[in-house]
Amino acid sequence: MRTAQPHSSALVAAQAYAAMGYRVLPLAPGEKRPHGGLVPRGLKEASRDPATLEAWWRVCPKCGVGILAPDPVLVLDFDDPEAWERLKEEHPTLLEAPRARTPRGGVHVYLCLPPEAVGRLSASVRAIPGVDLRGLGRSYLVAPPTTLPTGAYVWEVPLRRPEELPPVPAPLLARLLPPPPPPPRSVWTPEGGTSPKRLQALLQAYAAQVARTPEGQRHNTLIRYAVAAGGLLPHGLDPREAEEALVAAAMSAGLPEAEARAAARWGLEVGASRPLALEPSLAPSGPRTYRARVYARMRRWA
Repeated sequence: MRTAQPHSSALVAAQAYAAMGYRVLPLAPGEKRPHGGLVPRGLKEASRDPATLEAWWRVCPKCGVGILAPDPVLVLDFDDPEAWERLKEEHPTLLEAPRARTPRGGVHVYLCLPPEAVGRLSASVRAIPGVDLRGLGRSYLVAPPTTLPTGAYVWEVPLRRPEELPPVPAPLLARLLPPPPPPPRSVWTPEGGTSPKRLQALLQAYAAQVARTPEGQRHNTLIRYAVAAGGLLPHGLDPREAEEALVAAAMSAGLPEAEARAAARWGLEVGASRPLALEPSLAPSGPRTYRARVYARMRRWA
């Protein structure tokens, strides 16, 4: 049986990742896929157990290393280097996050999600062109020092423990999260179309959600509902009225006015480019049951 050398860089890296809190799996030599002979069930067998890791690389010293990050860890996967250049200009704090460079020039950026966002992102959604969502406890990343025929993965900024990762910038998180659900139907007015009364009902419902947000979630919640309110602006909602309602709600929840106003303005601006598809009026056009229709007809004949 082949034995791993003491200086095996892949084994050393795998052990280091496991010690930091990441589960690890061996990748087939020169490939991105899990090693079928060692982990036939793929990422389901990812492990942090030192003895398991040593056994894997003792059998196959040339295996690459895959990382399965826990649920709160979001990894932005940039296959297009230009997409990375654009986003880091918009959000300079991304440069502080752990970052791996792929053999073809792509980038993997490791970030931490706030508690209220965990479980709400989907790897199948591409909210930003050229950026895939990885990690989240559901997909693994090829990690340094894995080598493919095209080259090796390398850290440009070293990996840190999940709890030490920088948070996803709030404006970026707002773009990645799905829009908030519409308010309960009971708050909708019977007015048809996009009447001022209906727009006001929607705005007040959004503001109410912001006002009762607990500490630690206030900023991101304000942004999400500001984006939703921005989607009402093309329907005729007054932007100044929307801003004041959201800012007042955020301040009642405990946010400073300057922070609340900046977040509300940003969210409204983003939402204005994404008009909400408003459902038609829910008011019935006439009696729904057979008996109600008969009684209505009798009243007309009387």
